[in-house]
Amino acid sequence: MNAALRTRTLPAFVAVVAVLLLCAGSAPAADRPLAVIDSQRIADEYDAARDAQEQYQKFLRELELEVTDREKQLTSLAEEIESQKMLLGQDALATKVQQFEQKRAEYFQFREGIDQRAEQEYTAKITPILDQVRTIVERLGKEGGYGIVVDSASMAVLYIDPDYDLTDEVLTALARGDD
Repeated sequence: MNAALRTRTLPAFVAVVAVLLLCAGSAPAADRPLAVIDSQRIADEYDAARDAQEQYQKFLRELELEVTDREKQLTSLAEEIESQKMLLGQDALATKVQQFEQKRAEYFQFREGIDQRAEQEYTAKITPILDQVRTIVERLGKEGGYGIVVDSASMAVLYIDPDYDLTDEVLTALARGDD
């Protein structure tokens, strides 16, 4: 999750710088001011955001406890096999080892699913708040006549007036084979 966020942040920063440089020399930029919000401050001061973050952290702590519990079970079973292997018959030992291998496979399957479960929980808790913030920022951007609204905490563009979008021109130039 953090690696994905980091890989999105650099391109977002480059995009912000590019947009700011493009807009710096154009007349509409003077007419359409830049606005900034601080998403970290919103996360710190907005009760719903703090609650969602606390719920997410609680979920992560519960996952950690479950991982620890499963690890203890595996360790206990391994120690039990080790201590009893001389006393058990070959069939009983094979059964215990098979149980251990099954528990171990279940543990690794559980571990592989942890990131996905954490991402789903994050999405369920945080995405509605992010959507709410985006909606408000877009409305304020339009109402205030801002050309661009940037998040100073992540250096991400949250709103941009479609007049600043050069995508069609870039696609046209690409189709023509321009450099």
